[in-house]
Amino acid sequence: MRLAIVLLASLSVTTGFACKGKPPPRAKKPPTLIEMAVDATSGLVAASAPSTLAVRVRVAATRMPVGERPPLNLTLVLDTSGSMEGAAIEAARQAARDLIARMTPRDRVSVVVFHSSAEVLVPVTQLTAKARQAIDAKLASIKARGTTAMAEGLSLGLDQSAQGHLPQSIDRIVLLGDGVPNDAAPFPSLVAQARARQVSITTLGLGLEYDPALLGQIAFDTGGVSRFIEKPEQVAAVFDHELVRLQQVVGHNLVLRLRAGPGVTIEEVPGLSGAAGERFAMLGDLAAGERRDVIVPLAVSGRRDGAVVELLDVELIYLDATAGRDALRQTAFVSARSSSDTAAVTAAVKVDIEVARDRASAAGAILEAITLVQGGNLEAARARLNAAEAQARDAAVRHDDAELRALADEMVEVRNHLAERARTAAAPHPTPGAGGAAPRMAEPSTAPAVAADAPAPVPETVDSAPRETAIRRAHQRASQVLDQR
Repeated sequence: MRLAIVLLASLSVTTGFACKGKPPPRAKKPPTLIEMAVDATSGLVAASAPSTLAVRVRVAATRMPVGERPPLNLTLVLDTSGSMEGAAIEAARQAARDLIARMTPRDRVSVVVFHSSAEVLVPVTQLTAKARQAIDAKLASIKARGTTAMAEGLSLGLDQSAQGHLPQSIDRIVLLGDGVPNDAAPFPSLVAQARARQVSITTLGLGLEYDPALLGQIAFDTGGVSRFIEKPEQVAAVFDHELVRLQQVVGHNLVLRLRAGPGVTIEEVPGLSGAAGERFAMLGDLAAGERRDVIVPLAVSGRRDGAVVELLDVELIYLDATAGRDALRQTAFVSARSSSDTAAVTAAVKVDIEVARDRASAAGAILEAITLVQGGNLEAARARLNAAEAQARDAAVRHDDAELRALADEMVEVRNHLAERARTAAAPHPTPGAGGAAPRMAEPSTAPAVAADAPAPVPETVDSAPRETAIRRAHQRASQVLDQR
């Protein structure tokens, strides 16, 4: 049985004036620049037993709007701590100068830097020719020093973004960091502020010392994107890509509201917030030609044979890049029918959406495992990867899907490097003492005894760079599977 879908779009209309003797002209709807389609993995669910399925919400920006694009209100929050010294600070400085040079006189920019504390290097400034010279001089003065007051930097960045806001402006913060913040406790509150102000935060992690789970979560929760920059010379290209996207925004501040039907639970996955009965997804901005697929996993209670199962209400709220500040809405409803015919339930599965669900599940498992790793919970991370890899391998075989195989391989890479991290953490370290470094007391061992006159073993040096690179690459790949931007 075909899945029933109702799509209702409430959009603003233009109104004409009635003329004597003539019927009033029909109101014209403006062109829809954002399209939404909603579909489930199946139109049938098993009767009289709990089951799971997923709904795919596809949101696409069809084309560029006609007319002048909205002004940009861009805030750069740059790490200038001591670890940025050398090529990293040079690359950040030059990339910021090049990016600002490509913005238009209608745009506004502000720059915050953070080290042991944070400071506003460039307050909100409209980009006149004179202002550009002053900004360029300030960026040239950036130096690397101190520790990493990232939370303080983001707080100042949010203040600057609020001051630069204009009607219809596209507000964006780009946060570049190469290390772990001095204090991560303020970030949930800062993310809540960004969401309330509808400011997306793009996070860029440079090198191998930053926390991918933290920066990824900031981006996910505000509708931004998170990127791994492996080498300083790549900063300029990432900045350039972000600016191009901002200049082609069709819809901004997109938010999905998802409400489950009776006996239906929306399961927890990266990118969804709220309770099991009602969740939200912050999608941020969508540029021309971009598409976002949000996979919503559902748990459904058993129903009598033939019953209609009301699965999900979906509401998309957003601002058209050229249609003013009134929020536009599109709504959809999706349902299924329960069936005791096992063969019919199996045949009703829509393979392309099922594959998308399996990919999203695998990507979510990678992100969850990396979050556990960053929290030091290596055993839980390993267990999560073991279970997820088995599921991904099975799905890859069933669907003959190369992307699922690649995600399973990423899980193996992360798990292997977890083992290295565990061995490194467990290895004895020299403890300073009188006359030099003294070894810690050894634990009882079943290893063969070493002759007293044998030369002392040379401690193995573990290079952590490949391990950390693999983890960050896996995080980026998983993020892009879920994000598609």
